[in-house]
Amino acid sequence: MYWIALITLTIDQLAKYMTRNFMEYGQTIPIINNLFQLTSHRNAGAAWGIFSGQKFFLISIAFIAIIGIIYYSRKVTDKLTRVALGLFIGGAAGNVTDRLIFGEVTDMFDIQFINYPIFNTADVFLVSGAILLLISTYRESKVSKINPIK
Repeated sequence: MYWIALITLTIDQLAKYMTRNFMEYGQTIPIINNLFQLTSHRNAGAAWGIFSGQKFFLISIAFIAIIGIIYYSRKVTDKLTRVALGLFIGGAAGNVTDRLIFGEVTDMFDIQFINYPIFNTADVFLVSGAILLLISTYRESKVSKINPIK
C-alpha cells in the first residue's frame, strides 16, 4: 500500500513538474480534437474552484484524511482495498505537496466534450481509489452474504 502511495505521488509530481516547466500557463495542446487536451492551469481551490483561497483548510482536510486512512489501513487485509487506500494516500499527498510548495494545485487534463473542470493526475488517482474501494466493498458484501457470520 505504501509503495503504491509513493509511486502515485511520484507520477503525480512528475506530471505536474512537466506541466509547470514545459508549458506556458494557459497553453493548450490538443490530444484528441474536440474531446481531450492538455491545458496548463492552476487551481487555488478544490474541484470547480470551491474553497478557493482556503489553502490551510484544504491542507488540513487532506492531512486528516491521510492519517485516517493510514490508521484504518492497519486493519485491512484485502489486497484490492489496500491498493485503493494507497491510491488515496498518493493522490491526496500529491495535491497537498502542490499546495504546500506553490500555494495552488497544478492541473492539466482538459475534457472538452463535457463541462468538467481541468484536473490532474492526483485527482485521477483519488477517483480510481474510490472506484476500487467501491468494487472491494461490493465484493466483500457478496462474500459476507455467501458466508454469513453465525
